[in-house]
Amino acid sequence: MKIGNHSFFEPSEADIIQKDQLNLISDSTTPIFQKNIRNLRSVRLCADEYRFSFIIVFAIFFFGAYFLYQVQYKTGIDLIPLFPIDDSGFEKYNEHLLGSVKVSESAKNQPKSGSLLCWAMTTSVYHKTRVPAITETWLRRCDAGHLFTNSDRFLNASTPYHTVFDGLPESYYKLFWKTRLALLYIYKYVSKEFDWYFKGDDDTYLIVENLQRYLATLDPNKPYFIGYRLSRRTETGYNAGGSGYVMSREAMRIFTERLFNDKEKCPYHEWEDYAIAQCLASMGIVPLDSRDEKGRQRFLPWRPEQHFYADLTRSFQMDPIQIWGPAIYHENLISMHHLYPDEIRLIDGLLYSIARGVWRKDDLEDVKNETTTVSTSMDDTLPPPTI
Repeated sequence: MKIGNHSFFEPSEADIIQKDQLNLISDSTTPIFQKNIRNLRSVRLCADEYRFSFIIVFAIFFFGAYFLYQVQYKTGIDLIPLFPIDDSGFEKYNEHLLGSVKVSESAKNQPKSGSLLCWAMTTSVYHKTRVPAITETWLRRCDAGHLFTNSDRFLNASTPYHTVFDGLPESYYKLFWKTRLALLYIYKYVSKEFDWYFKGDDDTYLIVENLQRYLATLDPNKPYFIGYRLSRRTETGYNAGGSGYVMSREAMRIFTERLFNDKEKCPYHEWEDYAIAQCLASMGIVPLDSRDEKGRQRFLPWRPEQHFYADLTRSFQMDPIQIWGPAIYHENLISMHHLYPDEIRLIDGLLYSIARGVWRKDDLEDVKNETTTVSTSMDDTLPPPTI
């Protein structure tokens, strides 16, 4: 039925849309629609499984790479040599950098000759924390004590610093360039007139008197290289850098005059202490067995508690681990490593202040006068270091 141009029986646009929706709902019961729904669900499940598999593969790759890195670090075997060795430091970090070194008044006033010159490597990050701890304690007991760092920030004229590392990158993998340059600088620009040269870190504690007593048994005119021997990747061994190592005057001369500029005999390696040892080994200078007559280590490169419990990586050791527990703190101990500034001050106070009170001579005389037949617990103990 039509009235004008309109038909009461023709469906409107809204009716058509509603009808299509009803048809769609009714079609949902059809096998075709149900199949499409199942396919859609299957696609979603596949996507979820793909994302989950990707996460699993990434996790396996990440932890596998980390494991290989740990194995490489602990064994020295290049399992994942992703990057070529960069030896451009032979040109970049050379003697020309030493022309702009800032030297403090305290460093200038240090003695120019003697038995023992000590130097410690540091950086501006530790100028307010580690540096005061070592300059106030063991460094000042050496015949001459110097700090090598990258800037004079937070330092004053009373600190014996040299900005030898200004212009060198702050990276563990660049430590070889720092040490190489520092050894040249010490011998050529500071002094050639010392018998022995001790290198330590800013978290090292050195018992200077014990080191001097030990070195007095050796000839500095022979090429000595002394520290805690490790064995990774080399049969001749190398000295751990952290607990410090000592080079005789002759060893310093050979390194400076014959090895510094020789890329073949003194090549780069990311392990600074290993690299320095390989340089010296190319000239027949290998680490000396520094253990005392009882087989006790004089230098302790790990945390003291790790040595105490023998919690050490055995594959690193050049010498077998035979001593642990209280025996690591013996009368011939020379150095400890990985110490906090407060620990350095505590050890120093125990050795040089509290011990001095315990070992006062008048008290010892009283003990000797009181008894002549009964031995005391002090009879077999060495007296404390003198200041």
